[in-house]
Amino acid sequence: MNNIAIRTSAKPFIDRVKFPYGFKKSGDFSISEANLLSLYGRTLNALETGELQAESEDEKHFVDFISGRAEAINPVEKAWAKYVRLSRGKKHFYTLHSSASNQSDYDDDYTDEEFDVA
Repeated sequence: MNNIAIRTSAKPFIDRVKFPYGFKKSGDFSISEANLLSLYGRTLNALETGELQAESEDEKHFVDFISGRAEAINPVEKAWAKYVRLSRGKKHFYTLHSSASNQSDYDDDYTDEEFDVA
């Protein structure tokens, strides 16, 4: 990892709501991304919400990045962008079967018509 001049926190960053088992066990982040989020996440969140003021050039670039004025250039910014996309974006849910109302679209033997019993 390059020498990134972003402050770290004494406590690791944890998002128990969206990632209840942690970043590493979520399956969404690589080990290095999970480590970066844990190490820098509190500072990045505080910079994003305005609780902290940017002090270093890297922190100023991060503020520009989250404001949309710059592209992500370092692994910390890329990991944060991925975290924001996964935690604040819409979660897609896929099922293994279709509902009965849509069954006629997939099954030739299924019909919506009632049968006349003679």
